[in-house]
Amino acid sequence: MNLTTNSCVNCTIKSKPFSVLEDSELSTIGETCSMIQYEKGELIFKEGGPVQHIIYLREGFVKLVKKAAGGKDFILSISKRGSYLGLQNLDQETKTNYYSAVALTKSEVCYINRNHFRTLLKSNGDFALKVLSTVFEDEMNYFDRLVKNVQQQLPGRLANTISYLANEVYGENPFSLNLTQTEIAALIGTSRESVSRILKEFQAMEIIDLKKNVLTILNEKRLEEIKHKG
Repeated sequence: MNLTTNSCVNCTIKSKPFSVLEDSELSTIGETCSMIQYEKGELIFKEGGPVQHIIYLREGFVKLVKKAAGGKDFILSISKRGSYLGLQNLDQETKTNYYSAVALTKSEVCYINRNHFRTLLKSNGDFALKVLSTVFEDEMNYFDRLVKNVQQQLPGRLANTISYLANEVYGENPFSLNLTQTEIAALIGTSRESVSRILKEFQAMEIIDLKKNVLTILNEKRLEEIKHKG
């Protein structure tokens, strides 16, 4: 973990909500904003830990993890550059983090004072609408994956996850798979052995290719068929 200073006014990686703010508003936020670099595998914040900040992911990929029954980890989603973490903490009644955030790659995050963030929401309607749009998009993606995980068999769930990673997280094909098979299992609610078996089946069917953690979708039509078939 490495702490550095940050200037919100001169930042070249502003989120959509922050892009509508005036320099004076950005300057106020920047007075208490700290940018921290994390290495792969480092804990950014812990489930049950005290809430103080809203976090903006400037660079990298982060997994959001919730403890399930029996202490087993369940991955809620993968956040990418430009995402906000902990927006539910804007409620002042919230005292602890709902989930943990762990860096999947080398990452940079900005810690924003949640009280300053709340003030901006109240004073700047355009900013508030952009934040709401971000929350809505994240929730719809999560709900969509949750419903599919409940309704689909394992091949359909894995096909849906591969499509989610290619289109929603990494935005490219092929892509570097920063998740282990154990983490993929935690994302779709199954065992590592099941993920390994189905990945091999997909490769044998020439739907995907997986070499040295680089995943290529070879047959998008067939992958879509498996997604819809479930």
